[in-house]
Amino acid sequence: MMDVQRKQLDNGLLVLTEAMPHVRSVTIGVWVKGGSRQESDGATGISHFIEHLLFKGTRSRSAADIAKEIDAVGGHLNAFTDKEYVGFYAKVLDRHLDLGFDLLADIVLNPTFPPAEVERERNVIFEEIAMVEDTPSELVQEMFLGQIWRGHPLGRPIAGTRASVARITRADVRSFFQRNYTAASTLVAVAGNLRHRRVQDLARRHFSKLARGVPIETGPRPSVRGSTHARRKPNLEQTHLCLGTVSPGAGEEDRFAVHVLSTVLGGGMSSRLFQNIREKRGLVYSIYSIVNLYLDAGTLVVYGAMSPANAARVVELVCKELRALKDRLVPADELERAKENMKGSLLLGLESSSSRMSQLAQQEIYYGKFYTLKEIMARVDRVTSRDVRRLANEIFDPAFLTLTALGSRNGRDLASVELRV
Repeated sequence: MMDVQRKQLDNGLLVLTEAMPHVRSVTIGVWVKGGSRQESDGATGISHFIEHLLFKGTRSRSAADIAKEIDAVGGHLNAFTDKEYVGFYAKVLDRHLDLGFDLLADIVLNPTFPPAEVERERNVIFEEIAMVEDTPSELVQEMFLGQIWRGHPLGRPIAGTRASVARITRADVRSFFQRNYTAASTLVAVAGNLRHRRVQDLARRHFSKLARGVPIETGPRPSVRGSTHARRKPNLEQTHLCLGTVSPGAGEEDRFAVHVLSTVLGGGMSSRLFQNIREKRGLVYSIYSIVNLYLDAGTLVVYGAMSPANAARVVELVCKELRALKDRLVPADELERAKENMKGSLLLGLESSSSRMSQLAQQEIYYGKFYTLKEIMARVDRVTSRDVRRLANEIFDPAFLTLTALGSRNGRDLASVELRV
């Protein structure tokens, strides 16, 4: 039985807690319900920039002080930026809950954005952007999102570009922070060996003076037009490609069916892509499918890397698997295996206080309520082979199919490919 509580403070800030008495840790998360999707065209990357800068000093702590305090208790402090939220978290032993809360609240509420640190961190982000350029598997997936959602904020890189980050000023940072880091757009999620009332008291002590503000606007839903795009990157031995389509959004009932579909297609060693393209034919080392879900949109993407000579053949075989999912019902034993894979992964992924904290926050952001593990597994179990086939016919539509490729041949290895599904 999951012991979850939800409390709203007077200023509107939400506090979510899950007690896990069998662990010795506690993970505190502060989540801002706005990420790169909410940025204007001229400020791409500013959410990520602010995430970096909040660790560079507060009114009472220097960056070195922050590092020393978390290290002194063997804790872990980090942050991340996504397209629809930014998260900051501290994981400490349960006896250090007060310190972890104080440190994290100070970072999020009282940054000073020292001018020298703004310039230093700008260079760090330039290096981060360059690292993606040097990682073909990440770069081609970033290209895919930019292509399928071109012209929409969801298609922009979270870190921004060198040009956009170079334009961001300290004044831009302070203005964006003051406008968006408010109680209306923030929640605190805590999981581990805790007492609910104690966490609520700490949240009230640290966050009650946070301005109420107004919720950050999500913006319009993206439209999709299928296309093919190749980019030349010299000295790559392989062609890296993504072939994908639209998916139901995070709030739609079909989110369970699309995860089952993706698991059947490319979710593990027994999946169709792995067995038929790697194991039977030896055309790739790595091939899999993934689902990216956002508030009102999503994608299902197949990623693979292979010799340029095999690229066209791999795309044809992937399309063959997509057609099979449209034409024929998934056999009962294969469907059951996919469901058990999903449920097992879910359970294994929730064994730590940090993963449980993340689940609390993400469910609140996307659903506005908390689903128990029993409820989630029941929804997975209700997915039928007919649901999977119906959804495959809806999303594997040539009007939506998008192919991006990265390699040394600038798409010449894919010139003969037709996306026939």
